[in-house]
Amino acid sequence: MNFHVYRCKKDQDIFIVTDEAHVSKITNRLCPTPDDELEKVGVFSEMGKNERAAFDETIAMNSIESQGYYRFEAKSFNPVAEWPLAMP
Repeated sequence: MNFHVYRCKKDQDIFIVTDEAHVSKITNRLCPTPDDELEKVGVFSEMGKNERAAFDETIAMNSIESQGYYRFEAKSFNPVAEWPLAMP
């Protein structure tokens, strides 16, 4: 399977993954923020039993089979808090 990956422009932590059979059904409405748009990240082949950093392929394939897409939030894109320069 080839995964077609999209990202919401406003909510850049939200990704939508689908396959070739369902790509025509992917719309901006899958983004949680109204009036948001999807941008295509790319097409990636299945890696098999290797762990994919961004999402679990088995969960994604099951979700795509049942509803046509898999939506997830990439926690690694959240801002990282900085330590204060000086402690009080």
